[in-house]
Amino acid sequence: MRLAALDIGTNSVRLLVADKTEQGLLPQHRALRTTRLGSGLINSGLLSPAGKEATLSAVLELRGLALSLGAAVILAAGTSALREADDGRTFSGELALAAGLQVQLLSPGEEAFFSYEGAAGTLPLSAEALVFDLGGGSCELAWREDGILQAHSLKIGAVYLTEACFRRDPPSGREVLLARRKIRRHLAGFNLAGKSLIGLGGTVTCLASIVAELACYDPDKVHGTVLARTDVSRVLARLLTVPVKERLKIIGLQATRADILPAGALAVEEILLSCGEEKLTVSEGDMLFGLLLHQH
Repeated sequence: MRLAALDIGTNSVRLLVADKTEQGLLPQHRALRTTRLGSGLINSGLLSPAGKEATLSAVLELRGLALSLGAAVILAAGTSALREADDGRTFSGELALAAGLQVQLLSPGEEAFFSYEGAAGTLPLSAEALVFDLGGGSCELAWREDGILQAHSLKIGAVYLTEACFRRDPPSGREVLLARRKIRRHLAGFNLAGKSLIGLGGTVTCLASIVAELACYDPDKVHGTVLARTDVSRVLARLLTVPVKERLKIIGLQATRADILPAGALAVEEILLSCGEEKLTVSEGDMLFGLLLHQH
């Protein structure tokens, strides 16, 4: 049976089309459209008007693509921006009506759960594995403790941090320090030492793409790769010292992510430091994969 899922996020709308077989879930097609739905949310409390227009267009386009690929079931889930904005529920209803889809607004715990399940469904996870899914508006953390899944959502997403902390291009040393302190405050409430890391989300996969110097992004070459902390720090140092127009020249960096990648990479580095880890494993198995795994 062919299934599809849409993630209506703060920074983008993503599509996964996969076949549910006796051998498991087999991804067939992925697509992403950058929409910046949550741009300006931290100041206005509302979704971006331009972002809403772009999101509606992306949902309609990707729904049509899923149908053309033969998807019998299409799920749609809203995350950080939709659940936090004052007009998020209203816009979810507008999307549902326009696209003929039910849009499920995921709670922070649900988002973290499906992210963990997506990673666990595509990679072997150790007992002490910590799965983090770094998105535009938030970062979900999930791990098992005494057999019970611990799931948390932190406001350290790449779009959120960029808008909250950065004014200059490239950001000043003072702005970078402000962002680091904000990330560390969010992580301080957890004892993450000794946990092996599985990283999900556009920031993580983009960093892996840059390290591998992939001129054309290939999820099969990114999934399961190991990203060393030294490589994260090396790429981050470059991102923080050049303006957006120079970042666009970096091989492996998607143009639509050039302005928010420094903040996202900062969060990745701080998570590695918080765990005392020298590396993380990159996963393309994410929330969308987890959603489809639990579709009956």
